[in-house]
Amino acid sequence: MAKKILSIDDEPTMLTCLKNALTSRGYEFCMTTDPDEGLKIIREDKSLSLAMLDVRMPKKDGFQIYTEFREFRKLPVLFVTAYPKSFTTNSDDIVDMWQKEFADGTTDIVYKPFDLDTLFEKVQALIGPAEDGGDN
Repeated sequence: MAKKILSIDDEPTMLTCLKNALTSRGYEFCMTTDPDEGLKIIREDKSLSLAMLDVRMPKKDGFQIYTEFREFRKLPVLFVTAYPKSFTTNSDDIVDMWQKEFADGTTDIVYKPFDLDTLFEKVQALIGPAEDGGDN
């Protein structure tokens, strides 16, 4: 069975691009522009392998979504952001979160604009190829 990825982003165009890229590599993909709907999917869909969270969104940012669902579920996360890399490496709150929460290797970040090879590398590093090989 293909690994399933949920993407939460307020930009429908970005969601469509991610869907096209990741389904072409064999991943199952679901998406929403609504953070609360995304949290409901994370709570209810036990087949999810990865959550991709936009950092800056109007209702809730990706870090708020992450904090909320970590209370009831541990799921690998790939943050997707247009913030410059200096923001996530210099903001005290983000650095603190990165050191405490993200140090377990189940969380990463990709900076927009990104190339598809970078996206695929980060997704594979977090959850492996789209299909489990069965001989592991």
